[in-house]
Amino acid sequence: MEEIKVYTLENQFLKVEFLNLGAIIKKIEIKDKNGNIKNIVLGYEDVEKYRENPAYLGAVIGRTAGRIKNGDLNLADKIYKLDINNDGNTLHGGKKSISHRFWNVEAIKNGLCFSIKSHNLDNGYPANVEIKISYILNNNELLIKYFATTDNLTYLNLTNHSYFNLSGNPNSTIYEDILKIDSDYLVGIDKNSLPCETINLDNNIFNFREAKKLEEFFKTNDEQKTLANNGIDHPYIFNNKIGKLEIKNLETGIKISVETNNPAVVIYTANYLQDIGFKKHSAICFETQEVPNLYRDENINIYPTFIDKNSNYERYTKFIFTFK
Repeated sequence: MEEIKVYTLENQFLKVEFLNLGAIIKKIEIKDKNGNIKNIVLGYEDVEKYRENPAYLGAVIGRTAGRIKNGDLNLADKIYKLDINNDGNTLHGGKKSISHRFWNVEAIKNGLCFSIKSHNLDNGYPANVEIKISYILNNNELLIKYFATTDNLTYLNLTNHSYFNLSGNPNSTIYEDILKIDSDYLVGIDKNSLPCETINLDNNIFNFREAKKLEEFFKTNDEQKTLANNGIDHPYIFNNKIGKLEIKNLETGIKISVETNNPAVVIYTANYLQDIGFKKHSAICFETQEVPNLYRDENINIYPTFIDKNSNYERYTKFIFTFK
């Protein structure tokens, strides 16, 4: 059995721990406004628990984040049958995807580079793909750079699945956190959490264009909220090519500003964590990515981005941490 190893990046602002399994972010430590050190992501103290990791805590997700209906990947008029692992659909790349495999790790300037190879028809996905994830610390910023090459036409949609809890207390909820998202459109989901319709956020409880406490969302009823087990598990479409959002906890003063060149972010409010021993709504995920299931909406220019041997996959997401 391969050994799970812990790697650490640290500077005067942040200390971040990673695992060679799943390229996982295990811990992010930062001082709050009172000078107390807080770990602001959920995780297991016992690294052996990450071998199962049913909620994908801190992991890199791929080859495709989110669900693909019936496991049918339609690519150049050919349907590839993907591994089915979630109510008849493919979730987060199928069983034992890259989130649950061991990666190679090497040091780079101010960071670490994780790399992995995914062979042709791995979990049903076409083409041989090489993926590199770079984690770089620059002062109070954690930059995640995604890079992949392929020898044939294929589809990738990578993300990181860290669960943020800015209170540093996993027994608290996110209700008092203040969230702001630069997004005018949400993609609604069906009963299987598959994206199915574009929703304008005017006069909608999912609207966070103006910063507001998550408590306001959670105390209001809505069909889409019910479909997500009384929370958010939805793609937000960013208004600009560089997508932005921010979240702040008033008690600790810790704030995260997120910046990405992905077109969307799936916001997930830990609606099922109680099933694995954590507290429901004790954290929030910012899964920057394309809309799952190769979703299209020509009216707002949302299309899947395919790659081949002449076009690489390049994405980034930057987390900027402050406290005051």
